[in-house]
Amino acid sequence: MPVKPNIFNPNGFTLIELVVVIIILAVIAIIAAPKFINFATEARINALSQLQSSVKAANTLVYARTQMPSISTRSVPGRDDLTDIDLEGDGSFNTRLINGYLDNTDIEKWIVSMDDWEIQYRGAPETYIGYDLNDDGEVRDDNCYFLYTQASSEANPPTYQVSTSGC
Repeated sequence: MPVKPNIFNPNGFTLIELVVVIIILAVIAIIAAPKFINFATEARINALSQLQSSVKAANTLVYARTQMPSISTRSVPGRDDLTDIDLEGDGSFNTRLINGYLDNTDIEKWIVSMDDWEIQYRGAPETYIGYDLNDDGEVRDDNCYFLYTQASSEANPPTYQVSTSGC
């Protein structure tokens, strides 16, 4: 009696099965790739948000400490709005305040700077800390930065802004 070949026992994949698997893998890659690419953007945005919170906390701490009678202060000659303070109590007046809040040039002392960050001063009141994504030496044009604007008076505290549209 002749043996009937078993058509249900293939020795490999058919061409249709391979095409279907490749299409499924391509669809998964198209869906998943943007999520992996977004990790760098999300990391930059989170770093700037944490920087904003850190600078706010530092300013709150410094402002509270200056209200204590035990903190040594020294006025800056010719400037009623500037004060140097000795936070460590070592006789070194190394923190400058403007209208009772951190001067924008002292922000660097209060943060742990990342290698990726650039710090730029724009005029007297503004400090930009952020990413120079196009390596042109400018942080502002990349729209991925934290902006600290120092207090304009004791009644107008500093402002903290984060721009993330270019991150």
